[in-house]
Amino acid sequence: MSAKGTPHGASAKHGGIDKSAEVRTYLIIFGCLAVLTLLTVGVAYMELPHAAGVVIALVIAAAKVFLIGSFFMHLRGEGKLINWSVAVCCALVLILIVFVLPDLGIHPAEEAMRDLSHALEGQHAHYPAAPGGAAPAAH
Repeated sequence: MSAKGTPHGASAKHGGIDKSAEVRTYLIIFGCLAVLTLLTVGVAYMELPHAAGVVIALVIAAAKVFLIGSFFMHLRGEGKLINWSVAVCCALVLILIVFVLPDLGIHPAEEAMRDLSHALEGQHAHYPAAPGGAAPAAH
Protein backbone atom coordinates (compact mmCIF):
# COMPACT_ATOMS: atom_id res chain seq x y z
CA MET A 1 0.00 0.00 0.00
CA SER A 2 1.17 3.48 -0.70
CA ALA A 3 1.07 6.33 1.76
CA LYS A 4 -2.37 7.43 0.56
CA GLY A 5 -3.98 4.04 1.14
CA THR A 6 -4.25 2.91 -2.50
CA PRO A 7 -2.54 -0.20 -3.84
CA HIS A 8 0.72 0.33 -5.71
CA GLY A 9 0.09 1.20 -9.34
CA ALA A 10 -3.60 1.94 -8.83
CA SER A 11 -4.87 5.26 -10.04
CA ALA A 12 -7.42 7.40 -8.25
CA LYS A 13 -9.02 8.13 -11.64
CA HIS A 14 -9.75 4.45 -12.43
CA GLY A 15 -7.18 4.09 -15.15
CA GLY A 16 -7.58 7.58 -16.59
CA ILE A 17 -10.99 6.96 -18.20
CA ASP A 18 -12.72 10.20 -19.12
CA LYS A 19 -16.33 9.52 -18.11
CA SER A 20 -17.63 12.79 -19.57
CA ALA A 21 -16.29 11.84 -23.03
CA GLU A 22 -17.94 8.40 -22.75
CA VAL A 23 -21.27 9.92 -21.73
CA ARG A 24 -21.03 12.45 -24.55
CA THR A 25 -20.31 9.65 -27.05
CA TYR A 26 -23.27 7.60 -25.78
CA LEU A 27 -25.58 10.62 -25.99
CA ILE A 28 -24.46 11.31 -29.57
CA ILE A 29 -25.06 7.68 -30.53
CA PHE A 30 -28.47 7.79 -28.81
CA GLY A 31 -29.32 10.93 -30.80
CA CYS A 32 -28.25 9.24 -34.04
CA LEU A 33 -30.38 6.19 -33.23
CA ALA A 34 -33.38 8.42 -32.47
CA VAL A 35 -32.95 10.28 -35.78
CA LEU A 36 -32.62 7.00 -37.68
CA THR A 37 -35.78 5.70 -36.00
CA LEU A 38 -37.68 8.85 -36.99
CA LEU A 39 -36.31 8.46 -40.50
CA THR A 40 -37.64 4.89 -40.60
CA VAL A 41 -41.08 6.11 -39.54
CA GLY A 42 -40.92 8.87 -42.17
CA VAL A 43 -40.08 6.36 -44.89
CA ALA A 44 -43.07 4.27 -43.81
CA TYR A 45 -45.38 7.24 -44.45
CA MET A 46 -43.93 7.95 -47.90
CA GLU A 47 -45.80 6.62 -50.91
CA LEU A 48 -42.88 4.48 -52.08
CA PRO A 49 -43.13 1.19 -53.93
CA HIS A 50 -43.18 -1.66 -51.47
CA ALA A 51 -39.75 -3.04 -52.40
CA ALA A 52 -38.09 0.39 -52.22
CA GLY A 53 -39.58 1.04 -48.78
CA VAL A 54 -38.35 -2.31 -47.50
CA VAL A 55 -34.85 -1.80 -48.89
CA ILE A 56 -34.58 1.71 -47.41
CA ALA A 57 -35.84 0.45 -44.04
CA LEU A 58 -33.29 -2.38 -44.11
CA VAL A 59 -30.44 0.03 -44.88
CA ILE A 60 -31.49 2.25 -41.96
CA ALA A 61 -31.76 -0.82 -39.73
CA ALA A 62 -28.26 -1.92 -40.76
CA ALA A 63 -26.89 1.50 -39.79
CA LYS A 64 -28.59 1.22 -36.39
CA VAL A 65 -27.19 -2.31 -35.89
CA PHE A 66 -23.71 -1.02 -36.71
CA LEU A 67 -23.99 1.82 -34.17
CA ILE A 68 -25.37 -0.43 -31.44
CA GLY A 69 -22.79 -3.15 -32.03
CA SER A 70 -19.86 -0.78 -32.31
CA PHE A 71 -20.56 1.49 -29.38
CA PHE A 72 -22.99 -0.12 -26.92
CA MET A 73 -21.63 -3.65 -27.35
CA HIS A 74 -18.05 -2.34 -27.54
CA LEU A 75 -17.16 -4.31 -30.68
CA ARG A 76 -14.82 -1.52 -31.82
CA GLY A 77 -12.22 -2.60 -29.30
CA GLU A 78 -12.57 -6.36 -29.68
CA GLY A 79 -10.15 -8.73 -31.34
CA LYS A 80 -10.17 -9.94 -34.91
CA LEU A 81 -11.91 -13.24 -34.12
CA ILE A 82 -14.99 -11.53 -32.68
CA ASN A 83 -15.14 -9.02 -35.54
CA TRP A 84 -14.79 -11.77 -38.17
CA SER A 85 -17.56 -13.74 -36.46
CA VAL A 86 -19.84 -10.71 -36.58
CA ALA A 87 -18.92 -10.10 -40.24
CA VAL A 88 -19.80 -13.71 -41.17
CA CYS A 89 -23.17 -13.39 -39.39
CA CYS A 90 -23.90 -10.12 -41.19
CA ALA A 91 -22.96 -11.69 -44.53
CA LEU A 92 -25.35 -14.59 -43.90
CA VAL A 93 -28.16 -12.17 -43.02
CA LEU A 94 -27.49 -10.25 -46.23
CA ILE A 95 -27.66 -13.49 -48.22
CA LEU A 96 -31.04 -14.27 -46.65
CA ILE A 97 -32.28 -10.77 -47.43
CA VAL A 98 -31.17 -11.10 -51.06
CA PHE A 99 -33.16 -14.34 -51.32
CA VAL A 100 -36.26 -12.58 -49.98
CA LEU A 101 -36.02 -9.42 -52.12
CA PRO A 102 -37.56 -10.94 -55.29
CA ASP A 103 -40.71 -11.62 -53.27
CA LEU A 104 -41.09 -7.96 -52.32
CA GLY A 105 -42.84 -6.91 -55.52
CA ILE A 106 -46.39 -5.64 -55.43
CA HIS A 107 -48.69 -8.59 -54.92
CA PRO A 108 -52.10 -8.64 -56.64
CA ALA A 109 -53.98 -8.22 -53.34
CA GLU A 110 -51.85 -5.23 -52.39
CA GLU A 111 -52.26 -3.69 -55.84
CA ALA A 112 -56.06 -4.15 -55.67
CA MET A 113 -56.20 -2.52 -52.24
CA ARG A 114 -54.06 0.40 -53.46
CA ASP A 115 -56.32 0.86 -56.52
CA LEU A 116 -59.41 0.79 -54.30
CA SER A 117 -57.88 3.35 -51.96
CA HIS A 118 -57.06 5.70 -54.84
CA ALA A 119 -60.55 5.23 -56.31
CA LEU A 120 -62.17 6.13 -52.99
CA GLU A 121 -59.95 9.19 -52.63
CA GLY A 122 -60.93 10.29 -56.15
CA GLN A 123 -64.61 9.70 -55.43
CA HIS A 124 -64.56 12.00 -52.41
CA ALA A 125 -62.84 14.69 -54.44
CA HIS A 126 -65.85 14.92 -56.81
CA TYR A 127 -68.35 15.86 -54.08
CA PRO A 128 -68.51 19.56 -53.21
CA ALA A 129 -68.37 20.45 -49.56
CA ALA A 130 -71.81 20.90 -48.03
CA PRO A 131 -72.68 24.20 -46.32
CA GLY A 132 -71.69 24.25 -42.68
CA GLY A 133 -68.95 21.64 -43.17
CA ALA A 134 -71.34 18.68 -43.12
CA ALA A 135 -70.48 15.60 -45.15
CA PRO A 136 -72.30 15.25 -48.50
CA ALA A 137 -75.26 12.94 -48.62
CA ALA A 138 -74.74 9.51 -50.18
CA HIS A 139 -76.38 8.92 -53.55
